[in-house]
Amino acid sequence: MNKKILFSFLLIFALSFTACEEYLDVQPGSGFTEAEVFRTEKDIQSAVAGVYTLMLAEDAYSNRVAFVFNMNTDVEMSGVATSTVNGNGSDIACYDPKPYWTTLNSTWNAMYKIINAANDVIEGIEGSDLYKADSKSGPSNIMQMYGEVKTLRAMVYLDIIRIWGDVVFRTKSSTGDENFAVGVTDRNKILEFLIDDLKTVEPFMKNASELDYGVERASRSFNQSLIGLLALTRGGWTLRPDEGNPASIGHMERGTNHEQYYDIAIQYLDKVIQGRQHDLKLSFSEFWVKQNNWESPVNDDVIFSIPMLKNSSGEYGYFVGIPILEGTHPYGGASGTLSLCGEYLYSFDNKDLRRDITCAPLSYDQNLNQLIRLDLARLAVGKWSKLSMKDPLGSTSAKGTGVNYSWMRFADVLLMYAEAVNERFGPREDAQECLRRVRRRAFAQSEWAVKVDNYVMSKSSPDAFFKAIMDERKWEFGGESKRKFDLARWNKFSEVIYNQYYKLLNWGRVANGAYVPGIDLVPGSIYYKNIPDPANSGRTILDIKGIDEILQARPAGYTELPFAVSWYALNNETLSYEPRNDIKWSFRGFINYNNASSVSPTDPLRYLCPYPSKVITDHRGAIQNHYGF
Repeated sequence: MNKKILFSFLLIFALSFTACEEYLDVQPGSGFTEAEVFRTEKDIQSAVAGVYTLMLAEDAYSNRVAFVFNMNTDVEMSGVATSTVNGNGSDIACYDPKPYWTTLNSTWNAMYKIINAANDVIEGIEGSDLYKADSKSGPSNIMQMYGEVKTLRAMVYLDIIRIWGDVVFRTKSSTGDENFAVGVTDRNKILEFLIDDLKTVEPFMKNASELDYGVERASRSFNQSLIGLLALTRGGWTLRPDEGNPASIGHMERGTNHEQYYDIAIQYLDKVIQGRQHDLKLSFSEFWVKQNNWESPVNDDVIFSIPMLKNSSGEYGYFVGIPILEGTHPYGGASGTLSLCGEYLYSFDNKDLRRDITCAPLSYDQNLNQLIRLDLARLAVGKWSKLSMKDPLGSTSAKGTGVNYSWMRFADVLLMYAEAVNERFGPREDAQECLRRVRRRAFAQSEWAVKVDNYVMSKSSPDAFFKAIMDERKWEFGGESKRKFDLARWNKFSEVIYNQYYKLLNWGRVANGAYVPGIDLVPGSIYYKNIPDPANSGRTILDIKGIDEILQARPAGYTELPFAVSWYALNNETLSYEPRNDIKWSFRGFINYNNASSVSPTDPLRYLCPYPSKVITDHRGAIQNHYGF
């Protein structure tokens, strides 16, 4: 699918927005009056395209927000092997970011450029003769675009809230003169406003099937889905500062009237489900092959997909995906920098079809032969692979894959609905059916009786069903950078990271012969050999043993790759057995080798980022950092 939604991104209106350089300075001189810019539907389309264009910035959704701001969890993981703070302050992965990290400032600015462009477009539409003349009795082109921009604005606000907590809140165009005395607004007040705002435009928006460019535009279903997510976020938990003590990490707190917001989530997520505009018809494998080939059917899993441009924006398949060395082949290189935790591979049921699509314990050399690549934090995200491309971009291509960022999927809606219903009413039949729908795609039909029906039926209590939702989202969305946000609103971040630290440490101990209660057998090593690729003469693929079943001895003809056995070893300096450095320090902002004995799984975990130093300076005391930053 061509990314035609950006057909007019070079028009003067779009370019006038990209000229902004300073935070909230959104009034560049374009030489046009508002009445001229918003005179026709085509003019408004150009203005809306300008908002999408800003979303493709590297500091926004083309790179940073999509996956750079990840934190180490039980899914995504970047190994941190030192207790020393990184010089550029980029230790966000181990919960130790610094205000002076320049990427924080550039992303803050990039996100507010989108918001301010959206504010300008909203005001422009409201002042236009076309908007005033619209009957507002149902969906129309004008009202769709009006709701579309409001929905995009709400999405961006949600993301910056999930990164920073309380943030500057603007819903009107800014002249720039008043910016530097502006403080932040309580995140719950922002979420409440956005929920109410989206409700007002939802009836006037169109379905993706009715829109040119389909799910690459914010549709009615996306509006409804986003209301559901905003409501779950408002009804969930969040890190709050301890008043009068900015040096404190803070505490987790749930907003008042959270039941009301779970009810809103149920109402609007149910609208998506009952609307039958989306489904899970494609297999999990087919879905990701189409994603890698720039295809997003309007009636399947994708509800909203941020439209990237080939050879220009987007790094799925490059930064996130299976690593590839450049060679004479037509696929170009891929860094595969974003990794999954090696232990995550073993959390799957062996018959779960998502496992081998999501988890890739390999890379490709310059001749496209498979190489083994599996360690604590070196498991590639297999969902994105340039080798899936039927029309590859060329041997010199790297970044700018043009593969879309699927911000909202129908599987997400099903699991959020199940979660919300369980929170209010327990594992009711409709919640169970949502979970079954996701699991049916994850297993062969011959396995449904046991892996779907019996499995879901066994989760008969609210606690057991909630744990099943936690697990299902873990397996469904691996590599999609959702886990950190889920853990926060569930108030499970501390518990999961605490348990993950000890799980990695204890796997290493057990693999080296220690007894740890509750852990009987771990994958100490895996074994592999290269065999001819039946689909590509002259290439080789890996035959790996030790994943479907844990082996204690090397099979004949296979090479051993130490796995968990390498996670706990003799330290030649201390002459004692210790966990490896990337276990010691990968979660260091919360739990690490030096403080583990004093950390509790109920202690607050600092998952929010600090406000950038420049933002604090520019706002002249109206904004200050908390949480010990």
